[in-house]
Order: sequence, then C-alpha cells, then structure tokens
Amino acid sequence: MNKIAVIINNIENAIEIKDYTDAFFLPIKDLSINYPNTFTLEEIKKLKKINKEIFIILNKNIHNNELEKLKETLNKIEKLNIDGIIFYDIAIVNLKQKLNLKTPLIWNQEHLTTNYGTVNYWYEKGITAAYLSSELTKREIDEIKKHTKAKIFINVFGYIPMFTSKRHLVQNYLDTFNLKTKNNNNKIIKEGKAYIINDTKEGTTVYSNYILNPKEKDLTADYLVFNSNFIDNKDFKEVLINYNKEENKFPKETGFLYKETIYKVK
Repeated sequence: MNKIAVIINNIENAIEIKDYTDAFFLPIKDLSINYPNTFTLEEIKKLKKINKEIFIILNKNIHNNELEKLKETLNKIEKLNIDGIIFYDIAIVNLKQKLNLKTPLIWNQEHLTTNYGTVNYWYEKGITAAYLSSELTKREIDEIKKHTKAKIFINVFGYIPMFTSKRHLVQNYLDTFNLKTKNNNNKIIKEGKAYIINDTKEGTTVYSNYILNPKEKDLTADYLVFNSNFIDNKDFKEVLINYNKEENKFPKETGFLYKETIYKVK
C-alpha cells in the first residue's frame, strides 16, 4: 500500500494536515536546494512529537568548505532518530560509513535517478530507497519497481523544479536595473507560459508552469510525495483529504507519466 509523504512549507501546516499523511519531508536549512522553505534541526525535533515518519532533505552539492558543517549536521541528525536522509552528494554516503551512522539514506540525484540498474547498485551499498526523477513515465516507474528491492518515492502533486543555478539570476537582474521586489518569488514568461522562479541565498530555481496532479492512486511506489510549496494551505489540505476520491480543484496534469521524454537535436 502507498504511503503519503508531504513536503511542508511550515510547522503549522504540518500540524494541520497530520491526519492525512504518513510522512513529512523537511529540507534542512543551509544544506538543501530547490525548496523555498527550509527548517532548522530544532524545528525538526519539535515536529517529531507528531509521531509521523520524518525524512530530512539534504540535497545540496557540498563544497569542501562545507564538509565540517555537513559532518556536524549528520552527527546531530543521528541523535534525532529520524526515518531517513534524502541525499544528493555522494559525500554523505562516505561520511555515513566513516562516522558509523545508522540513519537510512534515500538516493535522490534528481534527473539521474532514472533506472533500476543504478538503484540496485546503491541498494547493494546499503542505500535502501530511491526518490525517482519526475521525468520518468509510468511504464518506467513500474519497471524500476518490478526489478528492485529498494523502496521507491515518486512525486505526485505540486510544482516540479526544472532548473537550478548557484547564480542569483533574479537578484543580479534586479541589481543591474536598480529594481525592487517584495519577495523571492517571481515569474518568468516564455512562449505564453508562466514559470515560478525563486531566488534564495543558495541560488535560483525555476519551477514547472503547471502543478503535477495526475489524480491517480494506483501508482507503483512505496511513497507518493505531495509538495505544498507555492500552494495555499487550505487548498493543499483539501488535495490530501480528497486523494482517495481522485478529485481536487486543480486541473489534471500527468506531467511525463504518459509522455516519452526523448528529445533530438535538429
């Protein structure tokens, strides 16, 4: 049976929806990207009292000058007794072995997490779960699930990160033309479609122009991930409540689930 996991945007949001989810995903402050809202270890510690599965997202590409901070953070996370760390940088795998950490790891290299061969490679290295790329079709997800013992996480609702840069693309533009903005969330218009573009101290991320929303409950994954970022809390709660009815106020959008992602250079 699928478990419901939620990427939250604040602690109050988590408390309000706790009865409709099995797990929370929490991007950690200073060590995660592609998430406009992040959390400190103290905040995560408080959320454990809700008695739900807790996964910390630690998906930043780590630089040499951040390794000591990473080691310190991993040791603190170990004491929290959480259910897993969703990681990008392989340094975390090496540090888990070096520091003899027991917290499970979930492989999530975004656009690279696309086949059961690599999922099984990491499974043999002790990584017992994989968070699959949003560019995969349902057929490919089913194939991966069939050929691996690893647990599988997939996105099923929310805006999807498309592009990330360490550069502050929005802020640089604003500074160049001496412009002001009220917050970090802006939009870029291309070919008549509006894409959310978010600039934080970790860099710039551009999100899909649509909300992924296939409205299907029969997807072959262990965890179905719902992303609340940029979505009104009330609307998001209704999505979770009505999930088993396969209905909500947002238009159906299957993303790449039924669309082969093959591009050719002309």
